[in-house]
Amino acid sequence: MNKTSALLIALLLSLPLMALRPDDWLLQREKKGIKVFTKKNRWSRLHDSKACVALQESPEELLRLITDVENYPNWVARCKKAKIVAWLSPTEFIAQIEFNAPWPVANRDCILRMRIIKDKESGAATVTQTSEPHYVRKREGVVRIEQMQSEWRIIPQADGKVLVENEYSSNPGGNIPDWLTNTQSVESPMETFSNLQTIVAEKRK
Repeated sequence: MNKTSALLIALLLSLPLMALRPDDWLLQREKKGIKVFTKKNRWSRLHDSKACVALQESPEELLRLITDVENYPNWVARCKKAKIVAWLSPTEFIAQIEFNAPWPVANRDCILRMRIIKDKESGAATVTQTSEPHYVRKREGVVRIEQMQSEWRIIPQADGKVLVENEYSSNPGGNIPDWLTNTQSVESPMETFSNLQTIVAEKRK
């Protein structure tokens, strides 16, 4: 068997495995430059989400918007209220965020450790959000999200725009139908990024 035939056979054998990789993002919706992808959640049968959009704004201003937690109710989908609980360092803090849920589902809240990482050379920045469910006492009538991980990426582009990406994974807990949560894995990031896009456009008028 020559090298070409061996390579072709190896490629054909790998195709089924490649098609089933859990890390493959599937494009679910695209609108006004915003793209939303989903993939299988590592914690459950729910879907993780990823959204991205290129914006005409400075990386510094976008970082300010993403870390301005108290302003989340004005643009983050379903966010009822949000606050910073404690500053751990100039680049790390604990935040509490409550999300509205459709009746009769109880509202959810999460306690997040947020960390800001900057690349001075490229101007890029990353904001990681990791659940710290026991940092703040639970509130009656609100279900605590025990498992959540999110990452915002702010990446300057060659054309002068800045690419904003967010990956989000969580297990909301409680009795929420999978179909409802999976619908929100597309609807919520689309709404959030659309609101962010509007805020940036309004600031440039």
